[in-house]
Amino acid sequence: MTMRVLKALAFMPSVLAAALSPVPIDSRSLSDIYAAAQKENGVLRVVHGGDERDQADALFEAFSAKFPNVKVNHTVDLSKYLDGRINQAFLQNELYADMAILQTLHDYDAWEEKGVLLHYKPPSFDNVWPSLTNANGAYIPVFAASFGPFVFNSSAIPTADIPKSYGDILDPKWKGKIVLTYPNDDDAVLYLFKLIIQQYGWQWLDQLLEQDVQWVRGTATPAEIMLRNSSRTISFTTYPPAEGWTSVSPVSDRYMSWTQTSAIFKDTKLPETAKLLQAFLISEEFQVSRGEPSVRKDVGNSTIWDADNTDYVTFHQFMEDRDAVEQLRFVFEDKIGTAQGLSPLVDDLF
Repeated sequence: MTMRVLKALAFMPSVLAAALSPVPIDSRSLSDIYAAAQKENGVLRVVHGGDERDQADALFEAFSAKFPNVKVNHTVDLSKYLDGRINQAFLQNELYADMAILQTLHDYDAWEEKGVLLHYKPPSFDNVWPSLTNANGAYIPVFAASFGPFVFNSSAIPTADIPKSYGDILDPKWKGKIVLTYPNDDDAVLYLFKLIIQQYGWQWLDQLLEQDVQWVRGTATPAEIMLRNSSRTISFTTYPPAEGWTSVSPVSDRYMSWTQTSAIFKDTKLPETAKLLQAFLISEEFQVSRGEPSVRKDVGNSTIWDADNTDYVTFHQFMEDRDAVEQLRFVFEDKIGTAQGLSPLVDDLF
């Protein structure tokens, strides 16, 4: 089957489920929801997955600028640590956060099964790609992300020299120049490596290990290292760190993509404030402002369904099979070694 056929098959049952859902779409405007939120007292606690403390600052600064009379406190940490704190609090009949915006997509299904999520369909819910969201509004995608494109400084390396495939990264000219995130320390990177191994076989990893790769914790760390170390010039597990840096997708090799997903916990004491943030996240204003593929079908930069060599559905499916994920993680750990170094969120890492 082609990638487009697989995407269509994933899309169809989601459309049917959404049509049958008894949860209505909120018909209020953002202004109306804001008015309701201002009647609540307290600070909305939001956890956001990431590996740099300031990664979500722009999002919450934009929200606070538009809605100054509600208070939000956000915490950024690795999704796999935040979900642990959330689940530990549940065991103690406590609520660690009012909302969660995470990469660990399997958590949302588990939380929905336990009945701890608030079912809410914000305005424009019907414009969100159905196969990326819960039909009852228990969770929704808020922005798209990918790992796999080659990241480099375009002023130092001509685009013509950049690998066109993951096979090209094995060229001896890249020896000692590659910096990558441990796949056994981040499930998104683990899935990327799974896709590469599916195409090239395990011998690809054996040859990659001969390239004197610098392995690091965190997906922002390779970019930081390349900014500070001129000998490390290329990565495919990070994002462009500054102006002058570029990312180029492989020509035909598959790479991984997902949608960072948001949910409201139903025991929140600030449901209207949480709904306001949820509605803002999928608003046309916010989606357009990111300048990246949108989770909405009607936004002009929405290219989520267009690429032939990546998709935004299968990572969720991969994450749900925790036994398979853990087994694969240990295979990589056996070959590469345990992830070394401090958490990427440690202030004095560099």
